[in-house]
Amino acid sequence: MQEISVGRSDYRRSLAKESSVVLRNRFFEYSPVLNSAKDMPALVMRPALRKWIEAGNGHIRKVFSEPGTFDDDAFVVSGLELYRISRSAGTATLIGSIGTTVLGDVSMAATGAIGDGATAVPQYLFIADGGVLWVFTENGAAIGHLQASGAVANADTVTIDGVYYKWTNGSVDTGTPAGTSGSPWLVNLGASTAEALTNLYRAINNDGTAGTDYSTALVDHPTVAGYSVAAADLYVTARTAGAAGNSIAVSETGANIAWAAGTLSGGGADQLRQVGMPLDLGAVSIAHFNSYIIVIPAQDAQINGRFYWINPGETFVDALDFATAERSPDAGLQAIALSDRFLIGGQTTTETWITSGNPDAPMQRFSGVLYDRGILDGSMVRVKDVLMLIDEDCNVLELGGGLKPVSRPDIVERIRQANQTAAALEG
Repeated sequence: MQEISVGRSDYRRSLAKESSVVLRNRFFEYSPVLNSAKDMPALVMRPALRKWIEAGNGHIRKVFSEPGTFDDDAFVVSGLELYRISRSAGTATLIGSIGTTVLGDVSMAATGAIGDGATAVPQYLFIADGGVLWVFTENGAAIGHLQASGAVANADTVTIDGVYYKWTNGSVDTGTPAGTSGSPWLVNLGASTAEALTNLYRAINNDGTAGTDYSTALVDHPTVAGYSVAAADLYVTARTAGAAGNSIAVSETGANIAWAAGTLSGGGADQLRQVGMPLDLGAVSIAHFNSYIIVIPAQDAQINGRFYWINPGETFVDALDFATAERSPDAGLQAIALSDRFLIGGQTTTETWITSGNPDAPMQRFSGVLYDRGILDGSMVRVKDVLMLIDEDCNVLELGGGLKPVSRPDIVERIRQANQTAAALEG
């Protein structure tokens, strides 16, 4: 009997100008009972896909679910819209928009609820795509909006839950600032309304330069955090989720500034809002690990390799809660959890980190384990207890005990061509 050779996978090698082999909707399977099974496998048809549900107008940038959170529902980013897909009802509900421009790959991470009763911490879904870091919850924290209709003036004051702030065009350490009515924290007025609001935002979060942006002795606001600031708008949110934050009182003195209401509002309802990032950085990748949220910020020469973390049960990024990849000065591109560690994939290296158990320094590099391979942005994927990635040379690698190549030259070539095309389109 004459045997006919057939292709067993797609094959395309344009550099060698070879004929392409196309395999559609089938995969190979060897029969254990046929003597000639090694040479004559069966071509088994792949089951057809069936339409289930629509979410938005596309394109679909991310599908995510975390068993044990949000009733095991799925979340979908369709274009710039975030949808929740009910697992039980099979319906898609629009949550909101996550920006105005499509940026990078979408990264998501979810945390479970902690505790119960009035002090319970709700479950959170975090979303990042290179710009704003977002968080969604079913039990949101109360929000306040301070708006400027004109220039902020010297000596204008803002009060939030009994803590006083006053803008000044002089020294921010004049007298003995203490955040009280008689001795408010002093905030640098700056040269514009935008600078004035930004410095107040930084003062609320203690996330600026003490002694320059605000009083040297200033401390974080105990019950409220700033989460967004723009040219004429400042938004704050209660640090504790739920309706209790709706009673936090706010006030101001100044002809051109006003709160939207006398108290924060919206606590206890479904909520999609921004998470303030230090230095107003974008967030390119996030991962959940041991109840922490690992955040890779948009990189530049000053912070290459840096990552932040959000403490368990919180939705705020403290400017001091960061660590930096140590082996190489390459930029960090992606974080991913794997077993009892998490990895920071960079341009030329991949580092392994663990949690130390020390709340004052919770992140620790896992000594002795380093991979001198970088990654293509967003290419790390966990499959059970194995990590798959595409390195900077477009090789597909399996990370188990070590790095094992799993791609053929034709696959590497196709990935490289696709990567070059994507880079050209972005450029």
